[in-house]
Amino acid sequence: MKPIVSAALLAAHIPLLSPPALAHDSATVYRQITRDGRVLYSDKLQQGAKLDEKIAVLPPQKGNLWSTQPPDRVAAPPRVESTPIDRLTRIPPPGRMKSSADAEADVIRAEMLLEDARRKQRIGAEPLPGERTGNLHGGSRLNEAYADRQRRLAEQVAQAEDFLRRMVAERDMLLSRR
Repeated sequence: MKPIVSAALLAAHIPLLSPPALAHDSATVYRQITRDGRVLYSDKLQQGAKLDEKIAVLPPQKGNLWSTQPPDRVAAPPRVESTPIDRLTRIPPPGRMKSSADAEADVIRAEMLLEDARRKQRIGAEPLPGERTGNLHGGSRLNEAYADRQRRLAEQVAQAEDFLRRMVAERDMLLSRR
């Protein structure tokens, strides 16, 4: 991956670059490490230094900086991977029944998981950057990414409620046997 930086920014911080190197449409700057461990930026390879990275330098932007447009960036869609709540259940070893203390601890854990899922859903109600689409009338609508995120948060709450119901039923069944 080649980092791209502004020539003006690089020239201001690196006095070793010669002006002809920055005058072209784009130039290459070499990040090198000398034998004594110093980092050196230069437009030419230095003898005895190890090349660490090549950096493509863009020419300075012309005109008013407030009116110029930044280069287009690739927009990557948000990627969210949730962890299933069921992974947190403990299975007692074969031949050993759960104790009432274990069952009560599982209920408490399930209540905490449900509380966390509901808190995430409350906090997640606020749209994130990129979850709104503008329209012609100056307003904005929530897009499909927002709806997908809300659906996932609702599923997590439903899973936590189901997990709590199962743990309470298991605890109650265990207590009724005694």
